[in-house]
Order: sequence, then structure tokens, then C-alpha cells
Amino acid sequence: MTLHAEIIAHRGYSAVAPENTLAAVEKALEAGADAVEWDIHVASCGTPVLIHDASLGRTTNGFGPVRRRSLLQLQSLDAGAWFDPAFAGERIPSLAEALEVVKGRVGRVYTEVKGYRELEDLDRMARIVRDADLAYDTVFISMDWGILERIAGQDPTVGIGYIVEKRHRWEEALERATPQKRAIVDVDHRILLKEPGLVADARDRGIDVAVWTVDDPAEAEALRRAGVSRFTTNQVERLLSWRDRAPEAPSA
Repeated sequence: MTLHAEIIAHRGYSAVAPENTLAAVEKALEAGADAVEWDIHVASCGTPVLIHDASLGRTTNGFGPVRRRSLLQLQSLDAGAWFDPAFAGERIPSLAEALEVVKGRVGRVYTEVKGYRELEDLDRMARIVRDADLAYDTVFISMDWGILERIAGQDPTVGIGYIVEKRHRWEEALERATPQKRAIVDVDHRILLKEPGLVADARDRGIDVAVWTVDDPAEAEALRRAGVSRFTTNQVERLLSWRDRAPEAPSA
């Protein structure tokens, strides 16, 4: 068997458009990404919206915490001009809006839960992807693993991904993922470049390994040879070109 590399657009195609906007998502789709990844926080009303930071200042013309603004207030902000004047007027999309854009156009959607107010917010996220008929194609990922297990408890159809940002969390991530039917581990790629043998440990348990954020084809090749199957990247076209010209690696 051979191992096919899935190319996941990080925050949309964030190298060419403002991250976590519909413009970035469209650019990823146009480039041919296999999947898209985005980040979510919740508005004061509990509506999940696409944005990476807990506060507004870096990627919008607003200020203060995302969770203290209503959806209407958030969507009145400019989320594109900071990246380039050509994107002025880009809004902060809701999760439901973004799912509507990608439905039927990508293989998977990776939704990183960055923040929430209360547990009911997590239940709402699960319901939104289910109502969009995208539960099976969605992988919720987070550094807060309790979030994942809450969402999986609401809908076991969804996938979950245990983000591993520090080496010392690796073993616990595998232990938690092993009994879950639709779980992966999603790892800082630098950890696996140092210890590529860890990938085989996961695959021996039947767990797929994703990595972030890989923009260098040489690093991607080393990771694929180790058994990594999912690659999150800012440089979508660069990684697609690497994937499509390189022979597929033997499965671990």
C-alpha cells in the first residue's frame, strides 16, 4: 500500500489572502487544496466565527476580545485590509457561512477550537456541522483535549484531532486517541522531524498523523517517509506541487 499526502490549507490559503476569511478559503479551493483548516472563537451570542486570536487587534480594524462582541458587531469590522488593501471589506465569517462555501468542494474541514464561553458553545459547534451535513467530513482539533471529547460526545460522527504542541504531550495524546473511533493526532512538525519514529507508534495503533505547519517540501518529504499522511501548510501550491511530482511513500 502507498501513503497519499493530504494537503490542508492553513487558515485558508493564508500566504495569499487574509487568514480565516472567505477570500482565503476560496483561494485554497481554487488552488486545489484537499482540505481546509480554520480557527474559531465565539461571539458574545455564542455564534462560532472564524478568527485565530482571542482579541481583534491583529487581524481586524477592531479591538478588544472577540467574545465581548455580537455577531453583528464582529461582521461590521474589516478583516482584510491589514493583509492588503485589495482585501478591504473582508468580513469575519461565521462557521455556518464558511461551511456553506466549502461544502462539496473539499475532502475535509479541520476546525480548530481556540476559545469558547461555556460548554453549550461546544454543543452548538457540533450541531452546526451536523446541520450543514458535514459532520463526517469535519475534524475538530484543539490543544484543549477536553473540548474534543465534549464535542465527540455530542456527535460521534465528527472526527477529532489531538493537537500536540509539546513533546511531553505525545504519549497522552496517543492514549486518548486510541479508543476514539475517529481520532487523529495533529503534531508540531518539528517534533516529528527530531523523532520520526514516533509516527510509527501512532500508525501501529491505527491513528493517522497530521502535522503543522509545513511549508518546505524537503521537510514534507522526510515526514511523509516517516508515515505522516496529512500536511497543514501556508504554501498550498508549493506543497501540492511537491505531492504531485513525488512518488507516494510506502505506508508505515
